[in-house]
Amino acid sequence: MKRLAIVLACVLTLSCFTGCGDKAASSEPQIEPATSGPAEEKTEEATDSKEAAEEVPEFDTEIEKTLYEASKMSDEELYAKAKEEKEKTVVYSTTSLAATAIETFLAKYPDLTIEMSDIGEADMFTKLSTEIGSAADGADMALLQNAYRVNNELISEDLLYNYFPESLKGVVDEKYQDPTAILFVSKLIFMNKSDASVEDLKNVWQLTEAAYKDKIFFKNPADEPVGMNFLIMLTSDEWNKKLSDAYKSYFGSEWNNTAEYKSCAYEFLDKFLANCNYTYTADGGICGGIAEGEPGSIGLFVFSKLRTNEVARANLQIAATGNDGAGIEGFAGFMYPTYAQVCADTDTPYTCALFINYLLSEEGGAAWNNADNMGTYLSNSSIALVPDSTGLDKEVDFWLDRCVIEDGEYLAANYADVYEYIASRIN
Repeated sequence: MKRLAIVLACVLTLSCFTGCGDKAASSEPQIEPATSGPAEEKTEEATDSKEAAEEVPEFDTEIEKTLYEASKMSDEELYAKAKEEKEKTVVYSTTSLAATAIETFLAKYPDLTIEMSDIGEADMFTKLSTEIGSAADGADMALLQNAYRVNNELISEDLLYNYFPESLKGVVDEKYQDPTAILFVSKLIFMNKSDASVEDLKNVWQLTEAAYKDKIFFKNPADEPVGMNFLIMLTSDEWNKKLSDAYKSYFGSEWNNTAEYKSCAYEFLDKFLANCNYTYTADGGICGGIAEGEPGSIGLFVFSKLRTNEVARANLQIAATGNDGAGIEGFAGFMYPTYAQVCADTDTPYTCALFINYLLSEEGGAAWNNADNMGTYLSNSSIALVPDSTGLDKEVDFWLDRCVIEDGEYLAANYADVYEYIASRIN
């Protein structure tokens, strides 16, 4: 009551002053009130900044909200939450080495239960699209490849949710944080150099010349989704420009659309595919076939095949490091990510989050980053590559600068048109 009386008294007093305002104005100069001083502006800015920092996104589901909150937790906090879930976590994986990561994960977090199902790519998408949201006892999370299908069939349909830890945003490139890429696999261009007189590969446009007809061995892209994705990515603005630059370097003039191609990349695809040979259906076959085959023949296959093939290491030149170390202009191959995603109906979101943190760590990444492996690279750039026994491999940044990388959004937007163009040129 006292407070109310004081307020009323102040209001009455101010009313009296207001009533005398005209008379005061005739004898005293009018002073304009200040709009806002520097101190007030600072306070407002600080308040706005704080509100922006504390602003929490709106979520359609409780799982999305949980994953967002989990992204800000420490591993210790996640472990405590994961132990409360008391459910088994099932991981579908296209990489069998995930089993090794699970084994070491459980040694570190013994109160949790994780099981892995090693599933091929075709079955992966069928199972996830039919099981998630149904009564089926399916996966809680997935480690999977093929950026186009991941984006177009699962993420866009809200069947998979992304999780990425706040603590690692400075060491994983932003473009690989959503969807979360845990590692990359490389497929590189190799040439049989068993005859030293064979000219080095200096530019990808060499591969469009008639001299390479049927001498470029590549898995049929109609049968291998990551190979198709690679070819489609060449039509993106980034790689079309690189192909245009390589064209100018090789032919000595700017690319001129005399043949009415949609872009420089389309001309490259037309002529490159005309020279491809799909005799071999597996990467191991391509590696062994060109290593023991005709000098000057070309192969595009996973780098890891060189680790166990001494003949290949002796006879094949890596296009990225040939040409007296200058490498090949244009591109040296392609890389495709393995993504870690959480299923929309999981009962164990905290365990999934903790396992993804582990996969992005040095300890968890050791399942792939070790002396017995090559051609596989962690997305966490703060973790150094463990050299393999051949000594041929390089850090991930070396390959990211030279290889075509999948972009799920670009693929989803352009897949149909470019696929048709490529399919019509596969012999």
